[in-house]
Amino acid sequence: MPKPTPEEDLVIPRQDTKICGTICVCQMTAVLSAVAIVYLTVAIYMPYTRANASGIDTTPIMCTTTRTVNKDNCDWGSCGEWCLSKTSGACIQIYVNVRKNGTSLLLSECGSAANKTCFGIDQENAKKYHCIRDECRNLTGTFNCTEGKCINITDAFECAFRETEAALKCSGRRGKITCIDVHGLQSCNRGTCRKIKTPYNCDRRCVDIPTRNKNVIVLSGDRVFLARCAKVGSEENGTVLWNDSGEEVLMLSCHAVHNGTAGVVAVDCINAALLPRTDISDLTNFTYLQYLYQSRATPNRIIAPSEVELTLANDSRLMINLEGCVNTLADECKDFLKDFGRDGADHNAKARFPCFYMENSPDTVVARFDLETTYRQFVIALVLPTVLVVVSCITLVICQRTIVVGDDAKMRFKCTTDKNDLPMDPNDPVSPL
Repeated sequence: MPKPTPEEDLVIPRQDTKICGTICVCQMTAVLSAVAIVYLTVAIYMPYTRANASGIDTTPIMCTTTRTVNKDNCDWGSCGEWCLSKTSGACIQIYVNVRKNGTSLLLSECGSAANKTCFGIDQENAKKYHCIRDECRNLTGTFNCTEGKCINITDAFECAFRETEAALKCSGRRGKITCIDVHGLQSCNRGTCRKIKTPYNCDRRCVDIPTRNKNVIVLSGDRVFLARCAKVGSEENGTVLWNDSGEEVLMLSCHAVHNGTAGVVAVDCINAALLPRTDISDLTNFTYLQYLYQSRATPNRIIAPSEVELTLANDSRLMINLEGCVNTLADECKDFLKDFGRDGADHNAKARFPCFYMENSPDTVVARFDLETTYRQFVIALVLPTVLVVVSCITLVICQRTIVVGDDAKMRFKCTTDKNDLPMDPNDPVSPL
């Protein structure tokens, strides 16, 4: 290892690390803060300005997904992963029905409660048969296919239909080529598939729902809540809306059901209906329960209003926020589309969730809108980099005024009085080097 060069033999003396470090840190901080301000203009400042001027009501209403569309070229999308690189290319568009909030009900003196979840098909984790890999040669049952990838829904759904299209033979030498683009609901038998034509009806195979001694049935997405309650009232003011007479069953569609301090709370309930107790047996299935609710039960608008009278707009555009994009790069859009894009096309329950809208423009709604949080982010994003830029620039100006470079190329503070650090006199002898 070579020996360090003595101080007196250096052509340029060692610089003061405190001075150099201060200047470097301030320059770096000023540059990075200035770059951050440019980036935050698009990511924070402009979104805050738009949110503040949007006129969106901060009180959430309810949205129900009606359809999810994949488009190759579009002028808007429900969610994009990076706001600075939004393009007009492929995107996913979600459309929703918008309505006012339903009634929050308090189910009092309830007993014999039961929950039944009627699971459909998990599209993300279900086994997919890829026809291009010759995996469709032995398909038997009912399959939901998308561009040559088929999912078996036989055990989860019972489909009734009348007509099918011409058969496609997915077995044999050319089977994988024949079915490479197979799409839609298919009825298959040993690799020969026929596309089911509309109209058709697919109901979930959800059996053994315990309805014995139950007088309140709440449908909440894929979940069915059943209980025997003495009365049902308004959670807001406590007004009793229904008392158990022993002769009827109250059926509701609610966004959520949870336990409260005074009883069971059902949130955002709509389409209340009363069903004669004699019309329901001790055990039933989900399909028959839906039939009773929609066709046999008598609507009761006093307990909970109908969805039709609460509707504000149909087929509105849904965006994750006002920009339709996020900047976290954490796959937020993937989770957003999975949760909010459920339009019932896979025969599961449609997504139902709180959303926000502008009263004068109900054709567009957003899933996320928090003006207070947006303002807090705006203040932090504005103050922090601005203070850093100002402090760094002031420090650099002070350094410029108080630091001098001597004839030996060494930086010193003007107030330094060390004799060894004084500039060289013109009459001092100079080394021939």
